[in-house]
Amino acid sequence: DRADVRGSETVAQRKRIRWRPLRLRGLQHRWLFNTVMPVFLVLALVAVLVSVGISSYFYGSMQKGLESRAQAMANSFNDYFMDSGYNTYYQMAVRAAESFEDKNRIEMQFISSSGRIQVSTSGLTAGTAPGTPDISQAQEGGGQQAYPFQGMDPQTGEQIMAVSYPLVSHDRVVGVLRLVTSLRLVDRQIVLVVFIIMAVGVICMALVLISSLLFINNVVEPVAVVTDAAKRIS
Repeated sequence: DRADVRGSETVAQRKRIRWRPLRLRGLQHRWLFNTVMPVFLVLALVAVLVSVGISSYFYGSMQKGLESRAQAMANSFNDYFMDSGYNTYYQMAVRAAESFEDKNRIEMQFISSSGRIQVSTSGLTAGTAPGTPDISQAQEGGGQQAYPFQGMDPQTGEQIMAVSYPLVSHDRVVGVLRLVTSLRLVDRQIVLVVFIIMAVGVICMALVLISSLLFINNVVEPVAVVTDAAKRIS
């Protein structure tokens, strides 16, 4: 009988020793989850908000720049050339396309009432119809207003940003001045900024995780051991 009692006590002690590290590991997991997870969620939310804000800032600044340039050039044509006949308008459009300074980054187009390109800084697109909604909006809306477009170019499949401004002759829209630029470089810059933000977030998470592990090793585990010993003594 005494041997059986001693055997049962030995088995109970082995079970307690076996389950003790499991209890400590469970405490570590709970501590890490309760401390690291909120920090991770906050950092992820901040990264998303900052990335969205940066994207909106880049695209918004780019669109405003195109709108201001298109408005200035279209107003010049509307004030001085549109009522002088088609030949004068066409000659001035060709001169404007030839002297356009930023033709390497922005394509300037003069579009007819039928939606086809008459004059362009890129001669390859002359005679084609871009088919984006900003052109039809400028033709139908009229007035002194720029009509933006951001999306895929139906002809090339490239992501672009375009701004169309109506050209008016005798209170009637007879054409559209359109500025077009690719979003490839802007998207690349946005991706780089987002990557930097994510890298900073990963570094912050690593610091939080390391500090949490140090805290667990120096504080939580000794407290867990003392608590377990107190339970066994009681």
